[in-house]
Amino acid sequence: MANNLETESAANADEKVVNRNALELATLFIAAGLTLAALIAAIGYDFSSSRPLFVILVPLVLLVVVQIYRTMKQGDTETSMNVVKAALGGKILDFAVSVKFFMLLLALLVCIYILGHYAGLILAMFYLIRVHGGESMKISLIVPIITAVALYALFELVFSIELFQGQLYRYFAGYRIW
Repeated sequence: MANNLETESAANADEKVVNRNALELATLFIAAGLTLAALIAAIGYDFSSSRPLFVILVPLVLLVVVQIYRTMKQGDTETSMNVVKAALGGKILDFAVSVKFFMLLLALLVCIYILGHYAGLILAMFYLIRVHGGESMKISLIVPIITAVALYALFELVFSIELFQGQLYRYFAGYRIW
């Protein structure tokens, strides 16, 4: 009986290592794709404005490639690649949750770009508190508003740092943004 438990425990540990390696590989492939896309876009820029991008992106691409190599070398490559395919196909719950959170952060970024930091954070916090936290409407409205007021007081009044107010504000303020 004890032997069976040890064997089962060892099999679960091996499976967790393969899953961790596979999820790390999937994340690295996504990071590599985004970094390469940014590097390709930077090639079209004027050299003086693209130099900082190259200083950041070229080493980042190299680091991601090295980490992909190290991760593939660490575990069973074929099994890891099968798990990567399953993860990218949405069949692994942990990875799907990570992707959903990443998409939420991208939505927050777009919201901040359009509406500004305060409105973006209020909407993101409301969504997280109401939908994922299951709190009441009262709590879901009060907490983000108090947080936005506190951030405004801290940045604008104490530090004298004006946070980005969004493209919509700039448009109505008379800037030509598009």
